Parts: sequence; C-alpha cells; structure tokens
Amino acid sequence: MHANNTAEIIPNRLYWISDRMPPSRKENLFYFCTDSQYIYHPYSSDFGPLDLGKVYRYIVELNSILSNPKLQDCVIYHYTSMHPSRRANSALLMGTFQILMLGKTPDEACSAFEHVEAFIPFVDASYQPSSFELYIEDCLKGFEKAIKLGWFNLGAFNLKEYEQLSAVEHGGLNWIVPDKLLAFVCPASERSAKYPAFTPEMYVSLFRNLGVTDIIRLNNKTYEAERFLRYGFNHRDLYFLDGSVPSEEIVEEFIELVDKVPGAIAVHCKAGLGRTATLIGCYAIKYYGFTGLEFIGWARLCRPGSVLGPQQQFLCDRYEIMNGRVPKALTSDDEKYKAKFGDYGQSGRLMAKTNTSSPILSSRTFLKKATMTNTAKMLSMKTLTCRKK
Repeated sequence: MHANNTAEIIPNRLYWISDRMPPSRKENLFYFCTDSQYIYHPYSSDFGPLDLGKVYRYIVELNSILSNPKLQDCVIYHYTSMHPSRRANSALLMGTFQILMLGKTPDEACSAFEHVEAFIPFVDASYQPSSFELYIEDCLKGFEKAIKLGWFNLGAFNLKEYEQLSAVEHGGLNWIVPDKLLAFVCPASERSAKYPAFTPEMYVSLFRNLGVTDIIRLNNKTYEAERFLRYGFNHRDLYFLDGSVPSEEIVEEFIELVDKVPGAIAVHCKAGLGRTATLIGCYAIKYYGFTGLEFIGWARLCRPGSVLGPQQQFLCDRYEIMNGRVPKALTSDDEKYKAKFGDYGQSGRLMAKTNTSSPILSSRTFLKKATMTNTAKMLSMKTLTCRKK
C-alpha cells in the first residue's frame, strides 16, 4: 500500500485506498470495491458525480459492512483503482458517508484526503470543452445543505421511486427542490418505440400523486398546452435559447411564478437539464442560500447532467451579485457566445444519449438487478469472515 493513496476515515477501523491492486489479504483486514457496482453513464466527457440513488445504496452498504458481527474485529478498506474518474466518485461516496453518518462537515470530510493525490474535478455534459470545474467539496457542501434543509434523509429516501421516475419511460423526472420544483424531460407529442417519453396525458396521474399543480415550459412548443390545461393544471411558457442563460426578466418572472404557486411546479426544457436546472438554481440561491457551486453539485446529485456550459458561471455570478460582490466574467469567447446565443442542437445531442446510456437510466436495468449488492452477498459467505490473530 502507498501511504499517499490511503485516507483514514475512522482510526483503526475504516480507510479509503486507491492503488493498482487491492490490499493483500491479511488477518483482521476486509476490503470492498464499488468501481464496477456504481457506474456513471455519461452524456459526453462528464463522469460524475454519482447520483443520489447510488449515494443511498453506498451508505446503506457501508453501514451494513461496519455493523456486520463477522467483521467487528476487522479493519475495513474501501478500495478503488487508480482510474481518475473512479477515484473521484469513490471519494465522493466516502465523503457523503462521513457527512450523513459521522456528522462531519464537508471540510472535515475532505481533510481525510489531504495527503492523497489530488482528484480530478467534475465537468459538465457539454460536447465542447468548458473551463468550469466542479470539485468533490462543492458537491459535498451542496449535499450537506440539502440534508440540513430536510431534502435528503436516509430513512425517508424512496430508492425505488427515485430510480424508476428517473427513467425516461417512467417520466424522466427528479425533484431538485423536494415538493416544490421538479425537473423533467419535455413531454412527447406522441410516444414511439424510438423515444419512449411520456405524453402530457401520461403525466396526469403521476403529477397529481406528486402534488404538481403547474407546468413551466422553457423550450420550443412541441405539444399543445391544452393537453395539460384540460386536466386542471396551469401551464406557462418562459422560452429562452437552448444552452443560453436566462435574461433577468425571465429569472424574475420565474421566481414570481414559483412564489405565487402553493403547490409543486414541474419545469422542463427539452432534456430537462440545462435551462431547467438553471432557473431552479436561481430560486434555490435566492431562498435557500446555496452558492452557485453548491447548487450545481446538489442538482447533479439529483439529476446527472444538470446545468451546462455558461449556465454554470451564470449561477455562480448570481450568488455573488446577490451578496454584493463582483461576479467573475466569462473568459472564453465560446462561452460568451453561448451565453447570449445558445448552443444550437445541444438538447438534441443530450436527448440522443438519453435514449441509450445516459444518466437518465432505464428502470428496467434496476429491476433486473438482485436486491443484494455483490458486497452484501460476499458478506454472507463464511469464507470472508475476518480472521482473528
């Protein structure tokens, strides 16, 4: 083992390690690995952070390992390879465990890794390079803020519902602000085998069960609003260009609309990732105190791929302006152009990935999996009982 690749989480009990090979089998040592168990499905060059479903699964799994009577005398290692993206995602998972189960702050959780080789930052789902970087600490700060707001609770989190509703064929939706702002994919005018998105009518019972009373559309008109209105929902259009940032007028109108609605609001653009998460972010920054980075981290935990290109700096600037500070100017000519004129075809490219291996996973994938994880199965095997000296 290399000392600079090991992080101590609980002294003499729990460690995180990244190396070419797993720890060698020794007495009083048990390791597990999640590299092939919790996988991020990219849109482009993005590789994380892993979503809330995987965070939940990981925390439950690690709790099970630590409480297993057969392993009470073992030193536990979470092993990950030296692959940069796997290192980052495994460290993120360990960070969420520290915050939720050990009561650590994000700074304290990250300090456990201070002697470990630096992690690569997360990047957005755009098809062109972006200078914007999101770090593990940003995601953990967003996660901690959500916990304090009561938005994530291990006992109340409905894993089955989260994973099922994330799938396009079951609605393609996620709560970003629980019980208030729901992000979802643009309804299809007609459902097809090629793209199995819900039609407006298919959302009716689902939205009613979720407490949704209003729909806000941010993209071009692809279905008639009447298809929602006839069922008693309110429907508004707040269009702005795909991949661009919203004007101040649109932001103010969006916030005003949300303030007036007592129920939940379902918001969509085409993919339900960029424009949708950006406006929801404006609301969260204003009322819940998220910084731009914290919100982006939280939004991507909820809905992978959220907030794209210049929208990232836009949210960070919004927080700075609200707190009387000077925002950072976009440095790239490409980002400046996209902020004003959008990124033509961006949502189409994202939707193409949604049909195959996007973070909006098919629920059928989850339903086919066994309820016990590989590690949990291993723990039931006598051969892996920790040996005493």
